[in-house]
Amino acid sequence: MSDLSSRLKHARESREVSLQDIAARTKISPVALEALERGDVSKLPGGIFGRAFVKAYAIEVGLDPDETVAEFAALIAQAEADAAARGAIRPEVTADDRAFLERQKRAIRTLRIVLGVVAIAAVVALFWQLRTLWARSAPAPAAVTAPAGSTPAQAPSTPAPGPVEPAPTAPAPVAAPQQPAPVSAPLVVEFEVTGDCWIQISTDGKPTTSQLFRAGERRRVEAQREVSLDVGNAGTFLWTVNGRPAKPLGKPGVHTRTRVTAANYQTFLQ
Repeated sequence: MSDLSSRLKHARESREVSLQDIAARTKISPVALEALERGDVSKLPGGIFGRAFVKAYAIEVGLDPDETVAEFAALIAQAEADAAARGAIRPEVTADDRAFLERQKRAIRTLRIVLGVVAIAAVVALFWQLRTLWARSAPAPAAVTAPAGSTPAQAPSTPAPGPVEPAPTAPAPVAAPQQPAPVSAPLVVEFEVTGDCWIQISTDGKPTTSQLFRAGERRRVEAQREVSLDVGNAGTFLWTVNGRPAKPLGKPGVHTRTRVTAANYQTFLQ
């Protein structure tokens, strides 16, 4: 083993590289590197770890890594055979090797945690994008409305044919005062948007509409108690309450939320 050790040390010194430099670049402990240059088999790990050390050292000092590892493996085998013949037991892994392995395990665990967090964040972002696309593509429920105070039309009755007899003279009946026809709902909100605007509408506490309205689109909404409006672009929102023009909700680009009730709707009127 002395020939390989001396050749490794001579190659390092000819490049003017210190053991500390090699230890910093290869992450191999200086104790193991010194043992390698001394040919001290008892300070070197066996198996794949010893080969990895020798290969990294050879690359740093400019020697052929494969040939160096092959020579190291042959010499290790010979040294182990000699030690077995003498009844000596060579340590498999040193304390420095265990510390190195523990650092590698911690690094792998940290990497797995980071990858798991990134994967979860990607799934959440994808779910949010799909939810937004679905909300935009969902059709708005059609509002079924009827003219206020409308009553079903009655067909005129056709008298049966027969002789016409003069009607008896009688005092004309006094007509009862006509009652106003009931309105379809206490709150009727109608609106039109002059530009693209995302709007969410709830009537009497129940969501009814959530969609992107295009410029020129209109909608009529009826409620018994309240109408809640969530308008993303208030400057494009033109509306009336119970047939009367209402005040603007805000300037273009302003997001606003409004709650109109049967008790406060007059405060929104112009």
